[in-house]
Amino acid sequence: MMDKPKFLYIVQSSSGRTLHIWAASSNQAKREFCREYGISPSDYWCGLSDLTARRLTLEEIKAWEEQAEANRDTLIFIQGMLEIGAKAYAERRCVV
Repeated sequence: MMDKPKFLYIVQSSSGRTLHIWAASSNQAKREFCREYGISPSDYWCGLSDLTARRLTLEEIKAWEEQAEANRDTLIFIQGMLEIGAKAYAERRCVV
């Protein structure tokens, strides 16, 4: 059995939380959003009925991928800075 082609969807809740998800359909993307955040898909207030999923165009996907690389670089930098700060705090705490 062949897998269906996957497309990139942006799924958004009414509260504004968004997530980019590769899925074969908008319904599958919404279900994956629920799984990711521990939401029951049948929940009236925050499940499938509350979510919107929009398939991104090729241009939007390209822009998202370019931004994702910058986001990863920023995350790595921030994690490194936090690690340096935590080590300095631990060393300072032991000296005092």
